Amino acid sequence: MSLPDEQLIERTLAGDLEGFGELHRRYFARVVGVVEGILSDRSGAEDTVQNAYVAALQALPRLADKDRFYPWLRRIAVNRAIEEKRRLDRKGRLHSSWVEAGRVDRDADDAPSAPLASLVREERAERVRDALDELPDGMRAAVVLRFFDELPMSRIAEVLGCEEVTARTQVFRGLRKLGRILGDMTADE
Repeated sequence: MSLPDEQLIERTLAGDLEGFGELHRRYFARVVGVVEGILSDRSGAEDTVQNAYVAALQALPRLADKDRFYPWLRRIAVNRAIEEKRRLDRKGRLHSSWVEAGRVDRDADDAPSAPLASLVREERAERVRDALDELPDGMRAAVVLRFFDELPMSRIAEVLGCEEVTARTQVFRGLRKLGRILGDMTADE
């Protein structure tokens, strides 16, 4: 039987780090998925999330609402991802792709007899990744949280530390800009 987050946090605070290990196993992949959407780099996302876990462990005694561990951790990770993205952008070293990282959506029954369909899906995923990379940080984070982590607007606002109307605006403008970018990409072909 799986213990609730609150009990795992209490165990961790009492010195049993296996409780924190369980929290790590429970949420690591989910948080990496969100952060990967921001960084477009699986390895960088894993490193960023690992650093977020370290920060969370250090700040755990100050977590007031112990049953909200995942949203709290996700916010730490998203903030660190945005910082990392800005740092990489400043250095001009943003690289990697969702396709290389296995982020492309594949059907479970993808058969070798469908190489053209697979190629088309990979090309579309690469176009979306490239378009996401062109969005400003706040817009990118809002779009990723909405459509990859499937968060409601109230949660997106909480993660980004803004009002809900601002989160809605970021998602709307991000989608509109993505549409323009993707439309331009299609027109260029």
